[in-house]
Amino acid sequence: MTEGESPLGQALQRLTLMQESTTALQCQQSEALLEIASSQREDRALLRELLQRPAAREAEPVTNPARPPQIALQKMSADDDPEAYLDIFEGTAAACGWPEEEWAVRLLPLLAGEAQLAAHSLPASDRHEYKQLRRAILDRLCSTPEGHRRRFRALPFEDAGRPFSYAKQLLDAARRWLQPGMRSAEEVMEQVALEQFVAGLPSSMANWVQCHRPASLEAAVVLAEDHLSLPRRSMKEEPRQPVVPADRPVPAPRRRFQTAAAAPLSPQPTTRPLPTQALPHLSLSLSPQDPASASGRPAPRGAP
Repeated sequence: MTEGESPLGQALQRLTLMQESTTALQCQQSEALLEIASSQREDRALLRELLQRPAAREAEPVTNPARPPQIALQKMSADDDPEAYLDIFEGTAAACGWPEEEWAVRLLPLLAGEAQLAAHSLPASDRHEYKQLRRAILDRLCSTPEGHRRRFRALPFEDAGRPFSYAKQLLDAARRWLQPGMRSAEEVMEQVALEQFVAGLPSSMANWVQCHRPASLEAAVVLAEDHLSLPRRSMKEEPRQPVVPADRPVPAPRRRFQTAAAAPLSPQPTTRPLPTQALPHLSLSLSPQDPASASGRPAPRGAP
């Protein structure tokens, strides 16, 4: 402002300066508000993305094997069917996406009783192979084709209680024995003929064939023929002499004493008659004329 200006001009000049400063301040505020609005839009977009992520994960199927679904499995009890339990375990393992190399490790803590003993009877290398572990458990618990065959033949009606349940149990035992899903019709027929073949053999030959567990009728015929070629042993075997070690001293033979029946009769010593003077009271009883007294026998009644 100059000194020659009027008060009105000075006031107008001051108003102009104030308006310029106000305009500059408004511009700064507008820029700040624009930056705040831009950051808010970015925050809203990020928040919207975060809210949509869980819904997308639930809609997608679970394909990550590192985080399988958790399914609780009960321990095997004595009342469980071992083959059915192992089938359920395999289905659960496949649904959870477990690698087959981990099946044996996951199954071991679930075993109990005879199944656990079967697992511990295996070597450490075979214990961690599921196929070997399954085979050992089924063999220990007699859940084999031969065991199912015996169950099929000896299954009583009282165990089922109802005709429908009895028929289903028979079908289940027959299916596990003959295994129609794994064998052809010819192989199933051969298993039936094999059973009848073994049942018709003599008892000793049938025991011989069953001990070797033939898988086919041809193998059973070979075993039966081998049994016929075995040398026949006599029913009465000779007694074996005991073997004495070389470093052990041989005891001397015992002396045998003669018995009273086998001992020779020794001559009886002759008795001398006692003097009658020394024993006057016995002179009558020991008189040589009395044959009864001399022989030591009492005299008969009525004798003189």
